[in-house]
Amino acid sequence: MRRAGWAAATAVIGWYGFALLILHPLTDAPVVDSWLYGSAVRRFLRTGEMRFAGFTQAMPIAQVFYGVGWAHVFGGNSVSLEMSEVMLAILCGLMFHALAIKCGASRWQALAATGLLICNPCFTFLSFSFMTEIPFLTAMVAAHLCFAKAEGPRELMWLWLAAVLAVIGFLVRPFAAMAIVGCGGAMMLYDTRLRGKNRWDRALWLQMMTPFAAALAVCVALWIWLTVLSPRPWDLQRDENHFHYIFMVPLANYLRAGVLGPLLYLGTVMSPLAILQLTTPRWRRVVMGGAGIFAAALVLMWMDHQLPATPEYSCFGGWHNVLILRGGANRFSWDSDWQYAFLLLASFGAAGLIVAFTEIFRTLGRGTAAILIAAAVYWAATIPLWFYNDRYYLVLVPAAAIVLAIAPLPRRRLVMAAGFALTLAMGLLSLGGTYAYQRGMAVILATRNELEREGVPRSSIDAGYVLNGEDLYRYPKHGIETRELEAGIPMITSPKTGEYTIASEPIAGMDLVRRLKWPGPFGLGHRYFYLVKKQAATDAGNPKNDTPARH
Repeated sequence: MRRAGWAAATAVIGWYGFALLILHPLTDAPVVDSWLYGSAVRRFLRTGEMRFAGFTQAMPIAQVFYGVGWAHVFGGNSVSLEMSEVMLAILCGLMFHALAIKCGASRWQALAATGLLICNPCFTFLSFSFMTEIPFLTAMVAAHLCFAKAEGPRELMWLWLAAVLAVIGFLVRPFAAMAIVGCGGAMMLYDTRLRGKNRWDRALWLQMMTPFAAALAVCVALWIWLTVLSPRPWDLQRDENHFHYIFMVPLANYLRAGVLGPLLYLGTVMSPLAILQLTTPRWRRVVMGGAGIFAAALVLMWMDHQLPATPEYSCFGGWHNVLILRGGANRFSWDSDWQYAFLLLASFGAAGLIVAFTEIFRTLGRGTAAILIAAAVYWAATIPLWFYNDRYYLVLVPAAAIVLAIAPLPRRRLVMAAGFALTLAMGLLSLGGTYAYQRGMAVILATRNELEREGVPRSSIDAGYVLNGEDLYRYPKHGIETRELEAGIPMITSPKTGEYTIASEPIAGMDLVRRLKWPGPFGLGHRYFYLVKKQAATDAGNPKNDTPARH
């Protein structure tokens, strides 16, 4: 096992070392919503006050404290905070490998499953950001690892540590409560022997459940403090007022977007191992299941084309829409028949994942059951909340990867080589997309800086969602600001355009100043941004697609 640990450390650290070599230099600009959380770190450093922008819908207190500690040593600019998450991503990968081994995976499948996590397009992209996903997953994997190690004379210590880590995860994203439910549920299922024998056994069982009861109570108290007793961000309040729409959505929409969408996403990103189920005696079930899922997807797509794309892959840095700018659509969509090729891959990958689960279901250990229960609770909760984006589906990836790590596969060299090769291919695709995003953002940043050197006020430049939020958001000296204070910020709180706009496509009614070239993945090929300016004589009005989809 020690050799397996060294192999995992070499693979995970080597992967991120290679990634940093390719991506260097990282652009000193936030990634997607990370301007909200980076600003909270810098505000704490200046004032000692824990406050979040009213525009946010998340209040990751634990992440801010981590960022503050990091910034005291390495600085608090965007690049430094992104590097802090690279460290967490490495830690997450190493702990996940240890978790897979603890759950009974063979050495090669544990390593391959770890590759599925760190080479995931969303995981790779967000590893180089200050978003909440990587800290959240790190806390969740750590909590489940401690729970899986809870046995023997130190069982109670590990259970308490798992509960504490779940609370820390809750202070990044409230969905960490799923880990508490998962661990408690697994103990309800697997430790029933302690409840009915005698008074001593019942007392021991209650003692083992106490850490998770206490963690749940702390989470409830924190939720009341954050959402009832303390001022809430105005954007969070606005969304809470929309919950009545849950009961107005047709069932077919929930099936396609809430059930089929996450399943197809997992089928794609798990496919390097999932489709290897075709090499086992279970291959007929994989073929039949894949064909059924593909057919069901086609029917649901035919019924409604307005839902999120099927399959949905928004969180890939190489897409044009990830750099949220004016001009083009800011939602992921398919515009070619490649959709059906990926749908086919996703369908058979999903079928392989389901077949793998049915194979291990009867032999699940307590630690594995906790992970799967937590994932099921999370999946069920996202359906009525309409959290349909692969950034949210990423939370399900560790549970799916654990299933594939445990499900038996042939120990043939060809099978093993295929698993590692397909995982590496996905990783290179993910890294190429991250490269394209970083270089594209560098072009936008350089254009903004050039306009300012020419004397254009920053308030007259619409440089896209990320930089507008970083540069133009107004923070009061104390407390959470109001929506009215932040009115008029392009792409944040207002549909208006600036005098100058950096756009993904030319905008009707605005003069083209110049085209800005930016590279594709790994510098292969190129694309263009467009610097446009309002016409002097007439007001061009607001173009379509002015309000971006929140990532």
